[in-house]
Amino acid sequence: MSATRSLNIGAISFDHGHQNGYVSALLDLPSAQLVAASDTIPGQLDRMHAMLAAHPEAPEVKVFSDYHELLELDEVEAVSICSANADHAEMTIAAAQAGKHVLCEKPLSITLEEADSMIAACRDAGVYLGTAYPCRFAPVAWQAKQRVDAGEIGDILAMHGTNHLRPFTEGWFIDPQRSGGGTIRDHIVHVTDLMRWFTGKEVVEVYAEGDTLKRPHIAVDDVAILVETFEGGIIASTDPSWNRPENWSKWGNVYLRLLGTRGMIEFEITGQALVRTETKSGTVSSIDTSESMNYYLLKDFSEAIIAGRSPLVTGEDGRAGVEAILAAYQSIEEGRPIRLRDG
Repeated sequence: MSATRSLNIGAISFDHGHQNGYVSALLDLPSAQLVAASDTIPGQLDRMHAMLAAHPEAPEVKVFSDYHELLELDEVEAVSICSANADHAEMTIAAAQAGKHVLCEKPLSITLEEADSMIAACRDAGVYLGTAYPCRFAPVAWQAKQRVDAGEIGDILAMHGTNHLRPFTEGWFIDPQRSGGGTIRDHIVHVTDLMRWFTGKEVVEVYAEGDTLKRPHIAVDDVAILVETFEGGIIASTDPSWNRPENWSKWGNVYLRLLGTRGMIEFEITGQALVRTETKSGTVSSIDTSESMNYYLLKDFSEAIIAGRSPLVTGEDGRAGVEAILAAYQSIEEGRPIRLRDG
């Protein structure tokens, strides 16, 4: 749909660099505009100021050091929260109580209790809660989803995904009190969410191995491998490790391969490449695209709020990611698969 007006959004915290990507998208969107921003560290707003300087047509952005002052603004209708993970719940609940719709960075929370409180606070306030899973909005992922839904690879039997980074993660990401964990906490959520989206099924069991091997001096896990069993017996593996070579040619990757009864589809979001292999004919075809997934994430969120509907990725989707994270850590600690539900 085409939005008939723009949604006024405030950016709360630039602790996570993804906020800069969302600001960039907002400056190009007809359905949303940035009207306020807050951060306790002034230097974290430098990139935002540079982007605003390059867009003199953009509305004035009010800047605060205390996000509570931003929430007091009547013109702010919704907020994008990109704080350290430990602050997501407090900020989301405060925003909901102020009557603001919320787009919260992944992972939604550190505990399931926090996730439930965030979902309940938004529901009770009559506002929408979205989880920032931009990978769902990558054009190459949409191409793949349309082909899977059309039956091009038949029924999904198995999946494999990766979400790698080079070993440069620093700051609050490697502080377990502020992040809640390392590579498992940070990176399994994108791939698990894509797998849930493609199959329409929930994770029923998680087995994981993880450790701190690439950088033994940090206080969180930096390598891991997960095996997730989905409803209907679909098996999936995920490697979320921060262990690519320092001189790797790219900053990271998000890759997914889906094996079906009639063929296979695989794509990499960071490379925007989709490849389909047909079992019977041996045909291999590929598609390349490079459009911004952040743009479409914010487009869906803003148009959903304007239309009075839930965004495509909800708070419940974010909770499912937290559930998988906690199961993975429990599996590593106890050395066994963790059963989440029947299926």
